[in-house]
Amino acid sequence: MSIAFKSEHKTVEVRTAEGRPMSYELEYRWDPLTSRLAVLCPHLKEKWTELYSLRDEEWLQDMVEASRAHCRFCRPTIDTVAARFSPHQLDDELLRLDGVYVFANLFPRTDFEAVITSPDNHYLKLNEFTADLLSTFLTAAGECIKRAVRKSDKLLYPVIGCNYLHSAGASLIHFHMQLSIQEYPFEYLRRLIDSSTRYELAEHTNFWVDLMHGNKSREIKRTNNLYWYTPFAPTGFCEVDALITRPHLLSFTAEDIHDLAEGLSTILRYYHDHGFAAFNFILYSDRLDSEHGTLLSGLQILARPNPRPNYLSIDTWYMPFLLQQAIVLERPEELARDLRTYF
Repeated sequence: MSIAFKSEHKTVEVRTAEGRPMSYELEYRWDPLTSRLAVLCPHLKEKWTELYSLRDEEWLQDMVEASRAHCRFCRPTIDTVAARFSPHQLDDELLRLDGVYVFANLFPRTDFEAVITSPDNHYLKLNEFTADLLSTFLTAAGECIKRAVRKSDKLLYPVIGCNYLHSAGASLIHFHMQLSIQEYPFEYLRRLIDSSTRYELAEHTNFWVDLMHGNKSREIKRTNNLYWYTPFAPTGFCEVDALITRPHLLSFTAEDIHDLAEGLSTILRYYHDHGFAAFNFILYSDRLDSEHGTLLSGLQILARPNPRPNYLSIDTWYMPFLLQQAIVLERPEELARDLRTYF
């Protein structure tokens, strides 16, 4: 089955205060699975560049240094303030794996939540996120999932996520990941699962397999069980996605984790070279007891506006946040072309 990539080009004309006409090209794109709408506005890139991809290095460094004095995740404080898992969550109160701490989130928002961090990595520039470091963190998160589901068979939907720096929603500068597991799918995953199931019932084939075969202009790299690409209808700035041909996170091999970490490290180096300092990512899968689901495991990473003294939330205003219509600046095909030189 050939997936339909639907788009529509529009021209919008406005006039300056002096009456001079100005013309802008927009492109409406519909996600080929969910029909979610994204609007490509390349003309905004020049207007927003200062806000989302120019780092104020001096101010950022001052903020980082000031944050060290009272950081909860640095030594020796982490050993006294890290929350403990209750006996019905894990057999261990706290995990220490290869220098990485995994401990309970003191203010959980899902059935099971953990924080994954290392006291040795307070702040990292985006080109300092090595594959080894990221692999260690992801491996520790995977080990926590294994131990958690042994205690409760109701923990079915895991997500490993990261908010890096305040403009990406982090409450602390110190680098950390988070693990969240629910009995029910997260809303975004529910939409993906439902849409994937409808596609398979209608077309008698898997959407994600079809996508890997029909996405050449946005394909970045295939590595073993991973497929890196830019989405046709992005949800945010410089979005890069990956598919992992595994049914769920517990089926990942050490090679899968290594390849994921290599790809993430490469993307973060690209972000650094293009002026970014903040990002979000999620690593998700179908339910943990599924062996042949319609949803492949996936990763999604976005660049976020840079921290600044007067932060402007240019990617979470009413249109993307409430109307759920993404406004993006770069064409995914051009982003994929640039990233191929990094991989």
